[in-house]
Amino acid sequence: MFCLACAMPGWPLCEACVDTLQRVPPSQLGDTHVEAGFLHVGAAVRLVHNLKYRRSIQAGRLLAAAMVSGLRSDATALVPVPRSFVRRVTYGIDQGRVLAAELGSLTGLPVVNGVGAPVWWRRQAGADREHRHTINFTAVGRVPSGAVLIDDVLTTGATAMSALDAISGGELSVLVATSAGSMESGAKPFLSLGGDVTQMRETTDYLSHAVQLRPHAESFERERVVFARGVRSDHREESE
Repeated sequence: MFCLACAMPGWPLCEACVDTLQRVPPSQLGDTHVEAGFLHVGAAVRLVHNLKYRRSIQAGRLLAAAMVSGLRSDATALVPVPRSFVRRVTYGIDQGRVLAAELGSLTGLPVVNGVGAPVWWRRQAGADREHRHTINFTAVGRVPSGAVLIDDVLTTGATAMSALDAISGGELSVLVATSAGSMESGAKPFLSLGGDVTQMRETTDYLSHAVQLRPHAESFERERVVFARGVRSDHREESE
């Protein structure tokens, strides 16, 4: 089996790629709570690239597994940030919807397609804050209070804020696969925790097992995820 990031021997990631993964703490995007699976460096960048441009659903599954611990214990639904129609057709995949679907499979949370995307918008990847722009997303359905906006990468937060602006309703939060660490003015930056390699190895080992036995392991996966979210919630309450 080959690494989902670099295609070298190793499953689901090779040792070299695991060692590049870094966790990030929660932060704020304006008044909105934001969580990320990984810092946008090393293997995390390649996993996102392979999902977006090589249609690697398995890369998306691995990213989703890392995102689970960032879900709030009171989350009600998952709302993907959609890709533009032109890019969906060009690359044959919508990464936000893939991540939301995988998270829904792991947690049992419903996926709500509450945000509609324009046909096309100017590419934002790699642009600095001054050259990013508002995207004219639209609301296409009711989004429940407590829903979580799902996207692949957060840099300045411009795309996430555009999607949030299109949604009316109660309190929402944002969960992304990776954060590049650059936030909108006034928000706390994401800082590297130095990489929790042990925790990530546990995640990849578990995911490897789940991928191979998935038809027979869905109930086990759900129980484990619910337990992990409960522990995280208890820990947060104790620290507040």
